[in-house]
Amino acid sequence: MVIHRHRSFFMDERIFSVSEISQEIRRVVEEYIPSVWIEGEVSNFMQSRAGHIYFSLKDSLALIDCVVWKSNTSSIRFQITTGMQLIVRGDVTTYGAQSKYQINVREIRTAGFGNLYLAFEALKEKMNNAGYFDESRKREIPRFPTRVGIVTSPTGAAIQDMLQISRRRNPAVEIIIYPALVQGDSAADSIVAGIRTFNMMNNVDFIIIGRGGGSIEDLWAFNEEKLVVAVANSRLPVVSAVGHEVDYTLSDFAADLRAPTPSAAIELTIPELSEIQNRIDQFEQLASRAVLRKYQSVLQRIESAQKRLESNRPIGLIHQRIQRVDQMEMRMFLLIRQILQNRRSDFENFTQMLKVLNPKSVLNRGFSIVYHLPEKKIVKSVNNVAGGDAIQIEVSDGAFDARVGENNS
Repeated sequence: MVIHRHRSFFMDERIFSVSEISQEIRRVVEEYIPSVWIEGEVSNFMQSRAGHIYFSLKDSLALIDCVVWKSNTSSIRFQITTGMQLIVRGDVTTYGAQSKYQINVREIRTAGFGNLYLAFEALKEKMNNAGYFDESRKREIPRFPTRVGIVTSPTGAAIQDMLQISRRRNPAVEIIIYPALVQGDSAADSIVAGIRTFNMMNNVDFIIIGRGGGSIEDLWAFNEEKLVVAVANSRLPVVSAVGHEVDYTLSDFAADLRAPTPSAAIELTIPELSEIQNRIDQFEQLASRAVLRKYQSVLQRIESAQKRLESNRPIGLIHQRIQRVDQMEMRMFLLIRQILQNRRSDFENFTQMLKVLNPKSVLNRGFSIVYHLPEKKIVKSVNNVAGGDAIQIEVSDGAFDARVGENNS
């Protein structure tokens, strides 16, 4: 009967919409596959703000998505973590919006831990016992950096978000990217090379390593021992920014600072320009108050001495002291005025320096920036382009595309 039903459905000459065929597949799956028990290793665990739980169960050959609706989560008496081995009971259904099948989980039991989770815990204990995670090893991240090194994939969405946030917060901070693999067998070696390169060149204030979210397999490079050792032994401070907020890697424990996401790493380490300006104002106010307190202290001492002299009636000496007080008062006011002028000049110089350092400012003077497309790499020499190449030219009020002529010498 099932075979006949499927034959009649697919032999129907009617043209179905995508949603109609998706609904029919869901109906067939739910009608002919009963509630099942499945055992596998947890991967891609996530809990939504609404309280629903999403994860995948996998073995060596396949992976299936699972969802626990909030109405069923109250029966779970333990914390589900990536790498845990679970036995679940649920109904097989489909998620039509993405044409994927999944399990609507109704019951969950623990069955131990998967191989990657056990490897993670074993290496974590080894590195912790060796002292790589000690708080005493960790250093402060510079509060006002001028140049930051980032070791990550140059084509991922994470680096684009980081660059956008950095430009918004403080365009004067220079970002230097070391292009590295962040997934696969060679990823750990690639990231280690980036850390060592920045340490050798010593041209940044600190280093950020990271990537966007993924499964425990996707993030495994950041758990490899060679990378953990490189992070812990780096002379430059290291910020680890791997995956989502729920993702933890061994590099997080070894780093001087763990950021929950790559974007958060920029938010935590690069101060906004307005914050710097506020601190300059605060320093100016503190200096003015300190000078004023000193002046008031000296004035009180002089007034006290003047009263003692008056009691002894040394008129000539009193007149001299009065004149000296007047002179000191004028000198103190001149000193206060000079200090305020110096602080104001420092602030104006700093503001001007920020404007000069802004690469966009030169565009207002008639200059332009030429990018080679599609990688949008800055063209620094005529040798970087050839006839017919697509380029983009950025000027002060926008950008436009063009092509290089055949004779570009």
